[in-house]
Amino acid sequence: MKKMLFIFFYLTSFLLLSACESLPLSKIEAQRDRQMFVFPMASAVQVAYQDEVKLLRFNKLLSSENESTNKERALLFYERGLLYDKMGLSAHSRYDFTQAINSDPTLAPAYNSLGLYLLLAQSYDEAFDAFDSALDLSNQTLSYGYLNRAIALYEVQRYGLASNDINTFYALDKNDPYRILWRYIINSATDQATALTTLQRTSLQPKDTSYIWNIIDVFAKRKTEGELLLNVFSGIKNNKALAERLCEVYFYLAHWHKSNGEIDKAIYYFKMSTATNIHEFIEYKYALIELVTIQTQLKIQRRENK
Repeated sequence: MKKMLFIFFYLTSFLLLSACESLPLSKIEAQRDRQMFVFPMASAVQVAYQDEVKLLRFNKLLSSENESTNKERALLFYERGLLYDKMGLSAHSRYDFTQAINSDPTLAPAYNSLGLYLLLAQSYDEAFDAFDSALDLSNQTLSYGYLNRAIALYEVQRYGLASNDINTFYALDKNDPYRILWRYIINSATDQATALTTLQRTSLQPKDTSYIWNIIDVFAKRKTEGELLLNVFSGIKNNKALAERLCEVYFYLAHWHKSNGEIDKAIYYFKMSTATNIHEFIEYKYALIELVTIQTQLKIQRRENK
């Protein structure tokens, strides 16, 4: 029995060593790196004490019986809505944006913020009305209204109209890397090859050193996903900054995998983006929207395959 065990272990060791010797060194190192690699994570961001103090101040001002004008109350509701949004209290936030509009129907930013929540609730027609109102009331100067409406149109697969809005959004600030990236994401839905060529040409000479350029390099095929994640801590000084960066990195990587047809990886990264708890970032909100959209599409596919 002992002799048989010795032969078994000897043969096993020999086969393993032979297998390793037959692999190029680069492949062995790549396998080792994959085993050692751990996805960067930050502790989920919690509500800051300063924000709680601000909330108490807003509550006191809104509950007081001082003779504030409707426009003043609308601004208070809007600012408190943004604070609730940052805290992740979506129902409170949506209520305050609605109250802001009721107090001042001309407050364009409130329509823009409310539109995001309507989009999250899949109330698409109401969301489009809100984004339209935001742009009309601001005389087309509320640039992020174009982005939000473009993404809403993208979600309902009205890609031509989405492309018009995102190109307008980009044209308002051609040096903004986020606008460059969003233009690629939306335009690639109809012509990925042209969108990629445009992205590669546009981002050759970045105008600043923002980390987002590293994400653009992945989309433009100048940098790998692994290189991006290994350098994600560059310049980070605290957990909040890391969470904010990861919220963006994981969201855009999810879109990158989605555009390549890797839905499982896209779902994983969208979930990683939401795990950061950076509720006020549009990447966080749109990660939630994308997860709902993908879930709906998968249910439709399962029904069709039955």
